[in-house]
Amino acid sequence: MTSTELEERSRVGAARRSAKREGVRPARLLCAVGAGVVTNVAALGAQPAAPRPMLIRAARAIDVRAGAYRADQALWIEDGRIRQFGGFDEVRAAAPRDITVVNLGRAAVLPGLIDCHAHLLDAMDPANSPADSLILTLAQERPARRALRGARMAREMLEAGFTTVRNVGHSGIDGDVALRDAIRSGWMPGPRIAAAARKIAPLGGQALPVQASVAPALVDQEFLPVVTPDEGRRAVLENLRTGADLIKVVADDPPRAIHDDTMKAIVDEAHRARVRVAVHATTRPGIEAAIAAGADSIEHGDEATDQQFQAMRQKRIVFVPTVWPRDILPVPRSLAALPNIDALVDGYVAGERAKVDRARKAGVTIAFGSDNWFDNGSRSRGEVTILVLQALESFGLTPADVLRSASVHAAELVNVATVSGTLEAGKAADLIAVDGDPLASARDLSKVTFVMKGGAVVRDDARVTTAAR
Repeated sequence: MTSTELEERSRVGAARRSAKREGVRPARLLCAVGAGVVTNVAALGAQPAAPRPMLIRAARAIDVRAGAYRADQALWIEDGRIRQFGGFDEVRAAAPRDITVVNLGRAAVLPGLIDCHAHLLDAMDPANSPADSLILTLAQERPARRALRGARMAREMLEAGFTTVRNVGHSGIDGDVALRDAIRSGWMPGPRIAAAARKIAPLGGQALPVQASVAPALVDQEFLPVVTPDEGRRAVLENLRTGADLIKVVADDPPRAIHDDTMKAIVDEAHRARVRVAVHATTRPGIEAAIAAGADSIEHGDEATDQQFQAMRQKRIVFVPTVWPRDILPVPRSLAALPNIDALVDGYVAGERAKVDRARKAGVTIAFGSDNWFDNGSRSRGEVTILVLQALESFGLTPADVLRSASVHAAELVNVATVSGTLEAGKAADLIAVDGDPLASARDLSKVTFVMKGGAVVRDDARVTTAAR
């Protein structure tokens, strides 16, 4: 499915939901109050006006595919898109004389960043186990509160330079769909969102060890449990009905797993609708099932073998490793109290580094995904996500590969390569400026000074906008 078709289907779905508003469940209405479900955008006139045309002057613009700078460049921005990109003198001569000029000085200019594994509606206590955090969230938090949190997380991600995210679950029944629509309609700032709605998971969901009498009430808020191929196909159709842009599948939650034939049915049904499939797989059997089914991406891949990485390369399955550096790695308090915790953490990080290294050597395409679903304390969601991204260099990627993982590779995976991922004429004007040299050190990605999404300036720390004479 192309990005244009994706947006058109979302608009049609929004209109249908508006027509059926009287039948919406109370939980859905709470989400609408908190996150602003878009109804008929054309009728409401909610779409924001296009930003004014402007000319971006970039002393150093990054060609992320080549991993190189292009000197003294200009981007003519009009109607939210890049109308022309090239040498400054050439573009300046072609643009209107009275166009507003944004001179970014010596800052490095690059495409807006993309997080392929986001959980915007979650901010759980990192000191709890994932199971405890998820149980508390589902049992205690109202959908409206989660939706409002999602709005805050979306703003923080955008301000940090992430102009697109792929939200892969933990959003309630349709919280990420509602958040996506609200941002598109201009009700709040945020990145472009590819929404997965509920995860398709083995019977019992994922990370929910609760007693049988309360399990359905919690599981159904977050997951679509399946056992048979028919149930898998039905779950895909249910998420598409809700408005999902992609399908997220939990292949394994040991000792439970989705059967191979059910996984194949899920992927086939999604691909029939030209929708992509992301598979959470940590065990070798789960990874093998995802590969055999032809999934579009495998998330985590902890136990992947060299042979499986080779198969992923051959089938062009993208790897989203979701690795965190040691200094900000969330450690549950139950583990933190262990006398050998330092050795355990060191061993875990070393294993993650080896995993990424083997995938890289096998030639697997790597896309960035933060898997950030934590309350990050005094740091914003965007700030911590940047730290996770730049840490990929410590896991063996070159700075240029780090940039590609969060731009061109990510855009291709999310199916928005015609919209973002590179600086090219015709694409959306999604770009950031960094006060440093991110091709020399990925750590300079934390020095974002300017953010533009769709031609609108979101962040301008240096206040560099000036009117042309």
